[in-house]
Amino acid sequence: MNYISDLDAPLHTFEVAKPGVKLSEEDRKKNEWTLRDAVRGVQIFGGIGSGKSSGSGRTLALKYLNAGFGGIVLCGKVDERETWERYFKESRRPYSDLVVFSPDTNMYPQYRFNPLEYEQLRSGVGGGNTRNIINLFTSLAKLGGRAHGESVSDSGFWERAMRRCIQSVVNLLDLAGEAITVPEIARVIQYTPLTGTPLADYKKMNLRELEAWGSQNPTIAYLNQAYRLLAQSSDAAKEQTLDVVTHYLLSEFSSLAPETRSSILEHFYALADPFRSGLLAKHFSGQSSREILPERTFEGKVIVLDFSVKEHLDSGIYAQAMYQRIWQQAVERRPVNATTRPVFMWVDESQYFVSQELVMFQTTARSARALTVLLTQSVSNYYAALGGKKELVHSLLGNLATKIFHNQQDPETNELAANTIGKTYVPKATTTDKSVSLGEELQYQYLPMNFTMLRTGGGHNENIVDAAIMTAGKRWSNGKNFMITRFEQP
Repeated sequence: MNYISDLDAPLHTFEVAKPGVKLSEEDRKKNEWTLRDAVRGVQIFGGIGSGKSSGSGRTLALKYLNAGFGGIVLCGKVDERETWERYFKESRRPYSDLVVFSPDTNMYPQYRFNPLEYEQLRSGVGGGNTRNIINLFTSLAKLGGRAHGESVSDSGFWERAMRRCIQSVVNLLDLAGEAITVPEIARVIQYTPLTGTPLADYKKMNLRELEAWGSQNPTIAYLNQAYRLLAQSSDAAKEQTLDVVTHYLLSEFSSLAPETRSSILEHFYALADPFRSGLLAKHFSGQSSREILPERTFEGKVIVLDFSVKEHLDSGIYAQAMYQRIWQQAVERRPVNATTRPVFMWVDESQYFVSQELVMFQTTARSARALTVLLTQSVSNYYAALGGKKELVHSLLGNLATKIFHNQQDPETNELAANTIGKTYVPKATTTDKSVSLGEELQYQYLPMNFTMLRTGGGHNENIVDAAIMTAGKRWSNGKNFMITRFEQP
């Protein structure tokens, strides 16, 4: 299917909410929303039942599909996959462009995506760099801790200690020429010698003794294998890395205080266990399926990650956040020119997936032609998800140029909306017993309380959903920086 790549091409023309208003062609053009607007990101806020998903969400989703964009869809709600199947049927998009990555293997192909293998084997600058694999691991650890309500700021020591441990094991597997998998990382840690003088013993053993020890201990077997391969290549950098790995695994790790070592293992296994059995072990290990590689979205595929948080809880967050991060990195690496196909990341119930990595991604998403669309009930969701770090939330929102505010009962979100739209001077008459004086007063252009009265769709509203929309730098047909617009529900 052909796709829109011209940044000035209109994707949608927003309608004025007030019934009976007829705009001139010139004014209608002022309400056009272009690809240039879309690549700067969209944030949609709306309370429960406000019509955000069935109103503005549905409208933009259909526009993106009809424009031929590829993308990924993260699923918070159970019915998100069905929603996108319906969107494909409503749009002009070939159904073959929809790829569902789902644990329901009765309805869909059993795809696999192994993020560690993908990072280890991918081509290009940075491909195979073990540090990237470690970064993926630690970001997932943070996300997992947050899912359990842990503070994102009080585990720095354990995070660094765990990172050093995993770095050593990943480097060992890489130097031994082995696939880097979560079960194998766990196996190496499990068999790392903790008693005696393993480093001194290893250095004084002959080849036969090392082979005998390795036959009983996978960690020693991998060390033996790494040294054999290194002897064939004479790579000074690898030799130095292997020396550091050997010293850590056979000396430093065993010499840690038992409480410290126990905490490192506890943090690691809390992250690793979901990948060793169950949902994540089944779908995020082994050989990756070509059909769901991130690069397929560059060809126009829309990949729905059908691991809804409401059904799969932590595993659903891990699975989708892992793919999300890999996809974001792939998007940022791809070469971009004037004809590059735009791709989108669609996240309803986005409070489950906001992270510091997403904040940083959004700062450069425009140049990568990545269209981010986030939908959530309130800004308070983001504050809770990011540990109360309002500066991170404001950074994210500041890099989402289009904001759509639906009906809302959360006072903080309504204050945010009113302040985002801004204030203006309005005439004010002051009356005394003897005179009337005219002046000006700075007031909200749109009062916070007004957001509580926007139409929410349904039969009693003739299936019309209202919202306030603003796009950075845009002046609408009403001459203002915002407009009350309407959306029709199906």
